[in-house]
Amino acid sequence: MSKVTECARALGEAIVESEEYKNMQVTEAAAMSNPEVAAAMSRFLELKEALGNAMCQPDTDADLISRYGKEMDEVQQTLNAMPIVEDMTRSRQQFSELMNQVNRVLEYIITGELQQGGGCSGNCSGCSGCH
Repeated sequence: MSKVTECARALGEAIVESEEYKNMQVTEAAAMSNPEVAAAMSRFLELKEALGNAMCQPDTDADLISRYGKEMDEVQQTLNAMPIVEDMTRSRQQFSELMNQVNRVLEYIITGELQQGGGCSGNCSGCSGCH
């Protein structure tokens, strides 16, 4: 195994051991095992499929498409209002931020340039902390 592959494997293992990843796994499992979340997700996916099918029809019914879209929005709002889904969303965002930070560090190491608009250089001396 090459040094690069070994380091990539170690990075993957470190990511899996991170609090962000573990928290995301726990909150996703909790949300997906909740009957209310499962029912709302199932309804959302049904509507999404129905909307896709309606849009593929040669004689597209604009009113039907509008109704599907509105109902999808309502189901999405219902999901977003559930505390367990809020927790899952927050943990996914935290994990995404971790992955963005990792990518910025790699980009800096490889190119020697910081990403436009800020980003983490990998040097914490001038940083107020990771968010």
